[in-house]
Amino acid sequence: MRFTRWKRPRSALAVVGLALAAVAAAGPPTASAARVPGPVLKLEAAQRSITLDSFRGRVFLDPGIWLAALGSPLQFDVQRAAYTRPITITQVIHPPFGGTIRRPLPASVLDGFNGLRDFVVLTVRNAAGKVVHTESVSFCPNGETAQVTPGSPPTSPYPTLCTFDPFQKAMVWGIQKDWATDPTGGFFRGVKLPLGTYRVTESISPTDQRLFRVSARDATATVKVTVIKPPPCCGQRGARRTGRPRSLPPAPPAVRTLTNPPRSALPDLVPLPAWSIVTNHPRHQTHDYLDFGATVWIGGHGPLDVVGFRSHGSPIMKAYQYFWQNGHIIGRVRAGTMGFESGPGENHWHFEQFARYRLLNSAKSVAVISHKVGFCIAPSDPVDLLLPHAVWQPPSLGLLGQCGVPTALSVTEELPLGWGDTYFQSLAEQSFDITHVPNGTYYVEVTANPERVLYETSTRNDVSLRKVILGGTPGHRTVKVPAWHGIDPEP
Repeated sequence: MRFTRWKRPRSALAVVGLALAAVAAAGPPTASAARVPGPVLKLEAAQRSITLDSFRGRVFLDPGIWLAALGSPLQFDVQRAAYTRPITITQVIHPPFGGTIRRPLPASVLDGFNGLRDFVVLTVRNAAGKVVHTESVSFCPNGETAQVTPGSPPTSPYPTLCTFDPFQKAMVWGIQKDWATDPTGGFFRGVKLPLGTYRVTESISPTDQRLFRVSARDATATVKVTVIKPPPCCGQRGARRTGRPRSLPPAPPAVRTLTNPPRSALPDLVPLPAWSIVTNHPRHQTHDYLDFGATVWIGGHGPLDVVGFRSHGSPIMKAYQYFWQNGHIIGRVRAGTMGFESGPGENHWHFEQFARYRLLNSAKSVAVISHKVGFCIAPSDPVDLLLPHAVWQPPSLGLLGQCGVPTALSVTEELPLGWGDTYFQSLAEQSFDITHVPNGTYYVEVTANPERVLYETSTRNDVSLRKVILGGTPGHRTVKVPAWHGIDPEP
């Protein structure tokens, strides 16, 4: 079962009156970052008043206030040199005279890989002016984005999400020049508000105002919000329709078979340590299970591109691995099979040799094997988007990808360079059945390319281990998960 974080689709931004600020050069390209202006940041409300429906006394509060980057992009490189090193952030400034200037920022501005910590303060006042709700919100620049004016660049190069994977390595955050993003719109927040009228204000925190030289006038915006009873049916007002995901470009009709694919076109499959590890005892069952999440990501020099083809009505597709260079397919090789999985949370085609999960005992011998054997390969987590040629915007995310239907004649499944595919094993046949496993120390083993049917740059990093300590009694099993290089300690 894959978990894909829900994200609202891109929508048009009804922002008027935003003047494009002229950014003057303060010296040659070698001038210090302190003297070279970055983008002009401005909070702007898309409309002066909105109406929200109340659900059991709570509203999903997104006031529609946008942060615009005027004059040049707002860009950050976020990375860690190693898992044992702290996360760093650098602002990448694109001055008007060309080139780039890198400006290291203090680590205190980071909320890990989730965004800029406490960047926006959200304040709600009732009709009498009394503050009834306030919170600081971390800001993911890769949220829902929109053009500010008709003269804005037609596209944005930046990714469309931050992350929730604890083992991410490097990420790019950004707002395109003369585009805007909604700082509080990435996730709907339920706020308890009685029916009535309110004034909702978003303000950039004083620390970030100084850090990015935002004027007091541009650092705040307010919207009138009216909370009403919902209509008799059909849910929240103003719900946005989900756009149809873009399809991957079709492969050329004839692709030659390679006997030795060049290393310069090979991906590198790397399993991250298991995470989100918990014990589970389903109701009305007598078994105990160990649930976990597992990510396999793509490094190396190119994407993992697997295509399955059906013939003669067979329930199994023959799969082929395709290789890319300079934006073009250069060849393919035979690589494994695809089968259709119709179980709970599935109903799509699985590549059957992508990964394997096992629980090992303290002596590294197999204690339990997961019955998860097939995977719909698709990007769900950005892991290292600072790799050369990493893809910042995959054509689709998660199960919005081309995982196929039962009647499919062929299926293309691709994992771009720099991205990972995360599955959460929480179904009985996929979790580890630990009913008869004694308490003690074990290891969750994640193996990529277990049958070596895929070509990759190296197979030496195809296995990851995560230590777990099982305890408790039948029906009440417990697990402790020590931190991995200081990362992601779990109860």
